[in-house]
Amino acid sequence: MLPNQPAAVLVYNHDGCAPVVCLDLDSARGDTATDHRRLTDLLDDLGAPWFSDTSPNGGRHLYVPLAEAAPLHEVSEVVRGLTALAPTLDPQPMLNIHAGCIRPPGSRHKTGQHQRLDQPIAAAVDRLRAPARPEVWRAMRTYASRLAGAPANDGAVRAQAAPPTGSVTRIDALHGHTAPDATFEQIARTGQWDPQRYRSASEARQAVLWASVASGWAFVDVARRVSDGTWPGLASLYARYRVNHRHQALARDWQRAVAFEGARRSRRSADDRDAGLVHSRTTSPHQSQRGAAGERIREWLAAVDLLTRRGDPAERAVLHALAEAGTLRGTTEVEHGNRSLSIATGLDQSTVGRVLRRLRSAPRDRLLIDLVRHGEGVKANVYALVIPDLMRPACESKPWRRGRIHAIRPAFRELGLGAAFVYDVLERAREPLSGRQIAVEAGLGHSGAHGILAVLASWGLAVRSPHRGWVVGSASLERLAEQWGVSEAVQAQIERYRHERRAWWAYLGLVDRLAPEGDGGEAPDDIGATILDWPRQINEDDPSPPTGPAPGHQMGMSDLAQTLRQRDAVRTRHALLLLAEVLGAREVDDLGQVAARRS
Repeated sequence: MLPNQPAAVLVYNHDGCAPVVCLDLDSARGDTATDHRRLTDLLDDLGAPWFSDTSPNGGRHLYVPLAEAAPLHEVSEVVRGLTALAPTLDPQPMLNIHAGCIRPPGSRHKTGQHQRLDQPIAAAVDRLRAPARPEVWRAMRTYASRLAGAPANDGAVRAQAAPPTGSVTRIDALHGHTAPDATFEQIARTGQWDPQRYRSASEARQAVLWASVASGWAFVDVARRVSDGTWPGLASLYARYRVNHRHQALARDWQRAVAFEGARRSRRSADDRDAGLVHSRTTSPHQSQRGAAGERIREWLAAVDLLTRRGDPAERAVLHALAEAGTLRGTTEVEHGNRSLSIATGLDQSTVGRVLRRLRSAPRDRLLIDLVRHGEGVKANVYALVIPDLMRPACESKPWRRGRIHAIRPAFRELGLGAAFVYDVLERAREPLSGRQIAVEAGLGHSGAHGILAVLASWGLAVRSPHRGWVVGSASLERLAEQWGVSEAVQAQIERYRHERRAWWAYLGLVDRLAPEGDGGEAPDDIGATILDWPRQINEDDPSPPTGPAPGHQMGMSDLAQTLRQRDAVRTRHALLLLAEVLGAREVDDLGQVAARRS
């Protein structure tokens, strides 16, 4: 009985290695029969076992089982090299650790027919039981490198110098830094690196460990990510070692990275920081969210639930982000720009701006935020979190809101806002809840809430107790965000916004020039060019530079004069604000009246 639904299998395991090399011959690229013959003749000459199948549209798959699973960087060398011999070979399935997949023999094709083995099934099983030995794989790599016109990258298999002795340890993070930046995260997740920066796999993996050490991580933080599949790319870079020796090799490299970073810090002052190594938090979490401000904000969230539970999810997300910011700062007056709220919610910056305008223009009996100060210069708008007068008694009588107050955590960028609200209900629940109770508390329809609970349960974020109800699961949101690549996307967003802010500060004259951003990045030489390339999604809630000519427009004298006048006006307003705050100065319209009063 053959399956009646399409199916595909991943070609890389959790270690980031391929136990079977799958060569996909695409019929849309040409004559697959000729390429199939060329490749099978080569495999026979090298002594590599293989079997194959044919798809209904004429495509072919060749399978080469390996005695020792091969890492991505070795497999990519082979499949790219073999494209010179077989033009119909599509290397893409073997170039992606996370998403590379292949339709196996017997799977249903989109035409309604099935993949058919070219040999008896017993012959295919025999090939799987007698896979290619390591020396055969090395011969395949050598042959493929000759086809590609480049020597095989043996940097990953050269003997390493003896590591320093001593126990595996950790050192303090650089001030304000918490995790490797997106460049190192990408290497750890995909196993791919820039050959202009790192000449071999050993250099690439050492760079990832160095960034982790400098971020204050412990060895167990990296070892866990390697073992549970969060960082399959880094795991694949240790494939040269036997399975039972990989952990020891990782520990030796970790100790080497600790020694290197310790020596580097001893040569440099604590204030001399590497801008591109790690990223920093935008806020410093307090040890406790209790206190007077925390209590008022929890009462305010009761009003938020009553007024927005059945409303726009984006409004609820922005309001929860304001609550988190206020709690962390210990105040009910929150100064947060659109970019910060975009990071906290996962919403687009322009969406945040529209939501804020709609919220602050609500009627007084439904007003939850009040604009108490307009943004100016480097200052963002300040919003007061207010409870409508008629709702105050009901909000003050509500029970204490359990748990920490969160915005929309990164994992819910993948799972959706509805999942964030359901998970928040489960976290705060004192006892198991039924699906109907959760739907009411989360402000969702019953069928929608049950669907979300099923998704959360599939990822271990929710658990259903028989005859009792739903409780929060034990899975980690942070680890899931890492596995899905969301953490990397958030870091990239933070870096982009940081660069935009520095461009604005440079425009205001608060910094002389832009400091380099990221590893090896160079700052623009012309601040004006940075301003003119400013993103167009700008609104009144986030102070931003005046509009200039379109990118690519050649500035004339009139354009330049207008830009300079606008810059001077902004600087003048900023100076007046400083005079008012520091000296108590106030602006007058008629200087003659001032002179008369003085006389």
